[in-house]
Amino acid sequence: MISRFFVFAVAILAGAAFHLFAADSTPPTDPVHAEVIVYGGTPAGVMSAVAAARQGHAVALIDINAHVGGMVSGGLVATDIGDRKTVGGLADDFFRRIVTYYTEKYGPDSQELKACRNGLTFEPHVAEIVFEQMIKEQPRITLWRRNRYRSAAIDGDRATPGNRVTALVTDDLTSGATRTFTGDLFIDASYEGDLMAGAHVPYRVGREARSEYGETLAGVSMGPKEQRGFGDHRTQAYNYRISITSDTANRVLFPKPEHYDPSPFIETDGRRVKEGRATGFGSFFTTVDKAHPNRKYDANWGDFPGNSEGYADGEWATRDRIAARIRDNIQSRLYYLQNDPDLPEAFRQEARTWGLPRDEFTDNGNFPFQLYVREGRRMVGRCVVCEQDLTQDRWKADGVATGSYGVDCHEVQELREDGRLVIEHTRHVACNNWDIPYRCLVPPDVTDLLVPVCCSTTHVAYCSLRMEPVYMMLGHAAGDAAHLALAAKSSVQEVDPQKLRALLLQEGAILDAGYQPQVKIAWNPQHPRPGEPVEFRLESGVLKDPLGKISWDFAGDGKVGAEGEKASQTFSLEKVYTVGAVVEDQVGRRRLVTASVPVGAAVSRDVTVDDFDADLFGRWDGTFPDYLPGPALRYSDIFLGPGIQRDVVRNGKKAPARARFQPTLPATGRYEVCLGFRPSKRQATNVPVTIRSADGGKKVLADERTETTPFNFTPLGEFRFKAGDSGFVEITNGNTDGFVVVDGVRWIWLGE
Repeated sequence: MISRFFVFAVAILAGAAFHLFAADSTPPTDPVHAEVIVYGGTPAGVMSAVAAARQGHAVALIDINAHVGGMVSGGLVATDIGDRKTVGGLADDFFRRIVTYYTEKYGPDSQELKACRNGLTFEPHVAEIVFEQMIKEQPRITLWRRNRYRSAAIDGDRATPGNRVTALVTDDLTSGATRTFTGDLFIDASYEGDLMAGAHVPYRVGREARSEYGETLAGVSMGPKEQRGFGDHRTQAYNYRISITSDTANRVLFPKPEHYDPSPFIETDGRRVKEGRATGFGSFFTTVDKAHPNRKYDANWGDFPGNSEGYADGEWATRDRIAARIRDNIQSRLYYLQNDPDLPEAFRQEARTWGLPRDEFTDNGNFPFQLYVREGRRMVGRCVVCEQDLTQDRWKADGVATGSYGVDCHEVQELREDGRLVIEHTRHVACNNWDIPYRCLVPPDVTDLLVPVCCSTTHVAYCSLRMEPVYMMLGHAAGDAAHLALAAKSSVQEVDPQKLRALLLQEGAILDAGYQPQVKIAWNPQHPRPGEPVEFRLESGVLKDPLGKISWDFAGDGKVGAEGEKASQTFSLEKVYTVGAVVEDQVGRRRLVTASVPVGAAVSRDVTVDDFDADLFGRWDGTFPDYLPGPALRYSDIFLGPGIQRDVVRNGKKAPARARFQPTLPATGRYEVCLGFRPSKRQATNVPVTIRSADGGKKVLADERTETTPFNFTPLGEFRFKAGDSGFVEITNGNTDGFVVVDGVRWIWLGE
């Protein structure tokens, strides 16, 4: 685990570098003062400004672009939203205004209104109209366009808690002047986190190691096994979300970029076209299967892995070079598909029916103005939201917004694996609703700064949080928190989260969507001896509804050993036992809690191998299946790790799939082998499982359709294994009568 001092030192160095962003001598202007200074005209910035202004505060909203709205008005026409029911407050207001726009302009029965999908799909200029409308309704907001971060002034000793931001200095790209903004409270709503870094707030860029926060998904996930799980400096690939149209009356053919380079696409896109695997230009992107307003689509396939490195901490000249390189790459691809003479003429003719919308981005060559910075800096605050907050500890008493999108990491790098080129990224998994705490918006020491975009999370958690509707809700929370801090003349750290939550609820926010029964396992004696009775009980925290059924598993094998809030158990072996309890309250909210109980010498004997660490062959779908039964049964409540694997059916036929789980066992002896999954009516009753032990191989059939336990493991039998890597369990999908799901395999030591 890296030290906090190291992160702080990196932040200080980077902050110092940021004071050198613009070394040219430019004429200063008179200082601008407002109670709240919001840097970043992103959706989070707009909502921060609106929230603070309608509480009566004068706000300066500073955008680096000529147009407000960041990615939402910059090409992101197909909104990634997760669970729509969790989107409230100003974010919900935004989407409702989209609906109102299409209703009023095209009519209540129009195709355009239907195509906007209740406000989730829209044209870029319509999003900008809505943002501008929300700003203009608040006369206390003054909007400053085309102002880039130059430096920040700090009052206080860098090493002493209680620092304050006293001024933000920008370069006005229109006039060439420098401008100083002073305020009582600052909000950094930028995608890059420039003001945060300039204020010497600790932050990081890149991926944590698995060991740092105990995250299964963290670190490098592909390539040589010796490198997997280690952290690095890399971020998700950036791109431009190109707005394209099939309306020939409104399209402009894709221009040839200044640095045209078709070579990266000849062996990928070109081969796909020549082999007939591309049915047309639209088959290269994913949004044309649904109607969009005025036939404008989101060409979200311009990832350029490895080319985002250096952007987050770079000076503006470096950032501009990176953005230009990414722009040239995507424009080269578009131009190649329309014009390369090596492609079939019929394909090129069809491709030329597409283009850039003539009525979008009219002052920028019909090209989006906002680079899609999927992940820049991330603050290291007093609370760092991590994977477990998405999968297990989902409810937060100081929650101010809800995340619900899956862990969605785009390409990080290209590397060699077994002699072939692979695209490496953090594994994609689905999420349930999870609460985002106010604490992750608050720097550890700077007392007048809030950070709703580059907030305090790990890379894994950020891959779920980084959706624009979530940014909007966090911006709303930051604006209200700024009001409470100013009203009480307190620091942002001293804002009462319950007062903030009450204010947000009054304004339509959706809170506590990630709530689960708050319970934990307690036992006595704490360190029992073999043969000594142990009394277990559930200790309850916040319970929104009374508890209903409670089941206990005392060995981690899925067998129900007792029911009720209290239970007694005697353990016979000296080892660490995994004890679990499945708790369900009276409205059906379900949760699995576990505890490690040391008995006697308390040697770690049991071994669990998650599907994340299995050797997978053939076709597996690593996303969460949508057919699991009932809202009460949620994957992150019950499943072993973050996600599962399911075999794939294509055109009515199963694609062959095989998963091998190989443990490193600490001792020779007898083990009970347990298969991890949750039953479903669409899963198979005859899943072939091969168990290779010290006594040879044995095949058994597992029934994944019938529920026999509320836990996520089912015993397959007892087997003798030698210490080390001498055995394995392998699951296949041949001749099965339903889907095959694997979540993990557990070896439970039973003695010598």
